[in-house]
Amino acid sequence: MVAPMADPIYGIHQSQPFDIYGYMKANARRLNLVGRFSYLPNLLTKPEVGIQNGMDFIISDAVEYYDEPLMNGQVRRYAKIRGYLADYSPVKSFSAATESIKLVEEEIVRLGYTDMTIVEKFSDGSELATSLGIPSSRIGLILAAAELLEIKAGVPTYINDNMSIEDCPSDGNIYLRRNGEWTLDTHVLHPDIDGGTAYV
Repeated sequence: MVAPMADPIYGIHQSQPFDIYGYMKANARRLNLVGRFSYLPNLLTKPEVGIQNGMDFIISDAVEYYDEPLMNGQVRRYAKIRGYLADYSPVKSFSAATESIKLVEEEIVRLGYTDMTIVEKFSDGSELATSLGIPSSRIGLILAAAELLEIKAGVPTYINDNMSIEDCPSDGNIYLRRNGEWTLDTHVLHPDIDGGTAYV
């Protein structure tokens, strides 16, 4: 017997940015995940970003979506959460900081977020500031390297397009699709044609 295929679940069920921020922050010590965790709306109220040497992981409150078309006409939609991994150091090279960032990415995968995409890389504070939407003067330390990443999160929702059988009326009647619309089936049943039945 073949088991039915389950929907992929990326990370834990939470797909809201603040929930993911809280989950990662709560589990960081258990996984020896180095650095600080920040929620972007809270961070933007502070006078400076990156006020200590080391790693920052900033979860954005923006939610993007990934839509996956299915063969039955449905669309499976996942939430995509954005985050910034930044390593501040006056002495670390870009390549060394990038290696440190990769280690944190591996720990994020261990938390369950296995579908991760690197959207952009930054080599100085002004680039990071532009992406965060703040003046570069608010980056308080020398940035060695940073990345903007997206992770798929939570369980999927389903979106039906107008060709999906899922939107067919379910009132006990038989319907056919004509010219893109569901119409009542008006076939006449003949009870006996050579000992059988047939629709016309």
